[in-house]
Amino acid sequence: MYPMARVSLRAAILGFLRLEPTSGYMLRKRFEGSVGAFWSVTQSQIYRELHALEKDGLVVSEREPGEGKPDRLVYSLSKRGMVELDAWLRAPVEPLHLRHPLLLKFVLAAELPPRVLDDVLAKYGDSLAATRAEYTARLSMKEIFSLARSKREATLWRLSIEHGLAWCDAELAWVDKARRELRPKRGRR
Repeated sequence: MYPMARVSLRAAILGFLRLEPTSGYMLRKRFEGSVGAFWSVTQSQIYRELHALEKDGLVVSEREPGEGKPDRLVYSLSKRGMVELDAWLRAPVEPLHLRHPLLLKFVLAAELPPRVLDDVLAKYGDSLAATRAEYTARLSMKEIFSLARSKREATLWRLSIEHGLAWCDAELAWVDKARRELRPKRGRR
């Protein structure tokens, strides 16, 4: 059994290869352009997974001569890969197991001076605002949505970005609430 993150990476690569056969380098570009707002991956993780997928018979590679450039390996989905991707897409999503570093700090912060904790919350709020701005910018990036093969696919991508915006909004509202409730009351002794 693979760890959930690895299963998701395998499925994501299979999904991108369903769109079109491509190289590992272009897979990374696909990740950055479409799911990069909520799923990060390194080039080495992509190549490691591509090799494992090929060994498992889920993808096949073909060397393409590079006119004036080095040859490149182009990967495509095999029939077995298509079956595995379809099974993954149809399977129920496991419940999310939240591991939130801020909440861990927060639970253990009773002895921190109020200003220090407020600063931690303020910095977290600032990083959320920056992430929210990134999501907002992605909604208007034509280079992302031009990759969609259908109106439905573009809608799915837009909705995933809007999910990120809603998450940021909920987190920012909680940060504001926590900062208000933890602010020392004036005039009380």
